[in-house]
Amino acid sequence: MAEKKKPVKPEKPVTIAIGVPGRKAPISHKVTKNKKGDVVVEHTNSKQGKYDKINLTQKSQGSIKSVAQGVKGVKDWHKKNPHTTRSK
Repeated sequence: MAEKKKPVKPEKPVTIAIGVPGRKAPISHKVTKNKKGDVVVEHTNSKQGKYDKINLTQKSQGSIKSVAQGVKGVKDWHKKNPHTTRSK
């Protein structure tokens, strides 16, 4: 007999606040899973441009598979590439 697959537990979305020097409010990122099961990071602030949603599973070539791994990946990326304020 074929064994039944156990249903996958849905992971709760996580919101991360990343501070920017010279800016009062931090920039927030929401890490969730989409319907396909891919981990996606979404910039929840209003004016983020064309990078509003980034599929981390595709960017990492499949190595990021959980929301917790996505949160760690976003934090590590922002340590190496910090936000900067734009000059006017």
